[in-house]
Amino acid sequence: MDPANGPIVSMLNEIADILEITGSDRFRPIAYRRAARTVEALPRPVHDYIREGSISELPGVGEAISQKISEYASTGRLEYLEKLRSGIPPGLLELLNLQEVGPKTVGRLYLELKITSLDELQKACEEHRVSKLKGFGDKTEERILQSIAFYRGSSKRFLLSEGDEVAAEMIRHLSGQAHRIMAAGSLRRRRETIGDLDIIVASDTPESVMDRFVTYPGISIVYSRGETKSSILLKSGLQVDLRVVEDRSYGAALLYFTGSKDHNVELRNRAIDRGLKLNEYSLSTRDGEKDVAGESEEQVYSALGLQFIEPELREARGEIDAASAGRLPHLVEEGDIRGDMHCHTNWTDGSSPIEAMIEAAEARNYSYIGISDHSRSSRVARGLSEEKMERQIERIEKINASGKYDITVLCGSEVDILPDGKLDYRDELLSRLDYVIGSVHSRFNMDSGQMTERLLTAMSDEHLTILGHPTGRELGRREAYSFSTDSVFEEARSKGILLEINGSPERLDLNDQLVMEARRHGCAFVLSTDSHHFTQLSNMKYAVAMARRGWLEAADVANACSEPPVARRAGRIGVRGQ
Repeated sequence: MDPANGPIVSMLNEIADILEITGSDRFRPIAYRRAARTVEALPRPVHDYIREGSISELPGVGEAISQKISEYASTGRLEYLEKLRSGIPPGLLELLNLQEVGPKTVGRLYLELKITSLDELQKACEEHRVSKLKGFGDKTEERILQSIAFYRGSSKRFLLSEGDEVAAEMIRHLSGQAHRIMAAGSLRRRRETIGDLDIIVASDTPESVMDRFVTYPGISIVYSRGETKSSILLKSGLQVDLRVVEDRSYGAALLYFTGSKDHNVELRNRAIDRGLKLNEYSLSTRDGEKDVAGESEEQVYSALGLQFIEPELREARGEIDAASAGRLPHLVEEGDIRGDMHCHTNWTDGSSPIEAMIEAAEARNYSYIGISDHSRSSRVARGLSEEKMERQIERIEKINASGKYDITVLCGSEVDILPDGKLDYRDELLSRLDYVIGSVHSRFNMDSGQMTERLLTAMSDEHLTILGHPTGRELGRREAYSFSTDSVFEEARSKGILLEINGSPERLDLNDQLVMEARRHGCAFVLSTDSHHFTQLSNMKYAVAMARRGWLEAADVANACSEPPVARRAGRIGVRGQ
């Protein structure tokens, strides 16, 4: 599906839902769902068909529905839908998120029990009023209660790092029963947060895998247990789905359940164009008589005439066209990274001494490590006064002179960008540092114009090397502040200032979409961890994940070079096009 068509598909399906809830003529909901499927399958934005005057000629989209699509596409609202919404309590539509509960069931619950919200439905089930409805019963009531618990738990988003931890534990738990096993879904694509977790297993004994799966520690609900598919809800609120397939289908299943949905749609359409059929079991001839590929993802992509597409790229953002033309990027890998430039120690709000950070960096075979404790205005982080900063410079100089370590230790600072855009230390002190990270740590609520001016003022300072966590967001806690990305990214490119991709699991800033945007501007990047303990140097994998999702190669990344980016202009060393 073209991403631009998503809101229109949702609009059409919502109309169908409301019509079905209110007991409208049964053919009208069917018509809207058919139109939604047509729009979902379009290879181009709906706006193109409206502009060409061909929207009403699409299958299932007659004159009446095409007028509604045109109204919504041009204004972002639909009077007809707003009228439908006003005729029902708003909480009814949330009930459609429950498994086992469809529009007709919602309509009955509303008409017969006056239920208008999730809380009211839960209470009615607990009081056994739902089971007394004709055609329901105790088991239906129990399943609805499970669905409510499931929805309330799985609607929460989990950090990528949290998903990694559960996936690793789950794979260890099941590995004895599996030939092959891997986490799929948004976790494998390295999305910044995940809603659930998919595990794909190849095994000759699916029953033993299922037995093992439903005994996993920390289960809140075993939602379903089948021969090849089971679902559980963990006490943490994370839903985990397990699917067991034969070896010959493992690659097709892994591909299908990795997604994204839009990527899969494009692959299926490509298969159809070649007289083939692609599903979660195999790539086969259209009649299903002969399998062409399926044991590995590589087989499937190759049979479709494509380069192998890394999971991080599977978002229907041009990767299939690039793979068809042999133009996919050689994505940066964690092994390409030669040093970490953003590390805090116990001199400020970190908990490890400088030496522990150095030793951890050496263990990762880095060529250099940058110490970048906070500047004086970060009082919560116990930022260094200018006097203490000078002592840290001297301390790091002595460490390098001692010959104790093979690695080069750089002395930088994460310097606050003050509300007026000035940096937090005097020029004389800034000039003594190997590099300067400029970051916003206050006054996040500035309007876009003010914040843009603040950042541009900071970037005009000749000492600034890196713009740290450029949007200031914290996942699940604080939204990104607003600024003109065009202005800031263009300034970064022209001044040779590196944009940070911060690998702290709570930040992942820049995100993948902004990385792609900055890359189009010709910017260069630095990948870092913002570590506050030596163990957190391993979070480099999350910075790398965002870089890969943003289509970056090693040549785009300054700290993929053996020489450290120790000055603003030096940040250009080894970076593509500079």
